[in-house]
Amino acid sequence: MNRDTRTANWLLLAFSAFAILLLSLPTTATVAQFRAVLSYLLEPLPYHGDQLTARLEGIPAGAARMIESDVELLDARRALKEAELLKSDFAALRAENARLTAALGLQPPAGRVVRWARVMERDPQNWYRSILIDAGEQEGIPLNAPVLGLHDGVLGVVGRVVEVNPRTSKVLLLSDELSALAAFIPGSGWEGLVQGQGTMRLKMNYLPVDAEFRVGDEVHSSPTSASFPPGLLVGRISKVFARDPFLAFQSVEIERAVPAGKIKEVMVLAPPPEPEAAR
Repeated sequence: MNRDTRTANWLLLAFSAFAILLLSLPTTATVAQFRAVLSYLLEPLPYHGDQLTARLEGIPAGAARMIESDVELLDARRALKEAELLKSDFAALRAENARLTAALGLQPPAGRVVRWARVMERDPQNWYRSILIDAGEQEGIPLNAPVLGLHDGVLGVVGRVVEVNPRTSKVLLLSDELSALAAFIPGSGWEGLVQGQGTMRLKMNYLPVDAEFRVGDEVHSSPTSASFPPGLLVGRISKVFARDPFLAFQSVEIERAVPAGKIKEVMVLAPPPEPEAAR
């Protein structure tokens, strides 16, 4: 017989002797309380729920109060955890409601429908250049489809689709050096070309030399844009560059409406699905 077996046998013998001792003791208040507490510690489940009142009948007041307090504490902790889960669900529902509200407020161009997709992957070395989304040919995503994002309850320009696979697509972000978008400043009406810089900021060129701008002015997609619907928020002017006497235009720096690091879900403007008869 090994050491572990001998130890287990001795423990079993000790517990048996202790149980017999408890049974043989006179049923005093102290012994009754000890029995009740020991019973609750060994098998607490029957004391929860509607069975609590019935289980506490006949148990000394001190033990009953202790057991009842412990059950109430456990129930309170359980209710707190459920409340935290409900709070998390409520926050998710609010975000979903904001997303749907923004989608309903968008008027896509004729012949376009909205497709939502989530960001699957982003390359740290190309953080401001591209993202991979979980929608592709099977979801009706075409090449060059405009991609929008939602930030602080406002839809903003994200980029366009440059690569389509059966279930995924690659989106070239507006902040990439190869991206450009015709845009205008609603307050003044001046129009220019927004170009990516490979950083978190954009640059708007070809603004008239006599135009006046202010930091904080909004920049929206222009009606002359071939890809994006007009009036979408591109960003806000964050810096007005000094005028260059050798250039025939002004430039401003733009802070993006949808920061690259906060893009988790996007809206793709895709063509409507073909009718069954046309397939």
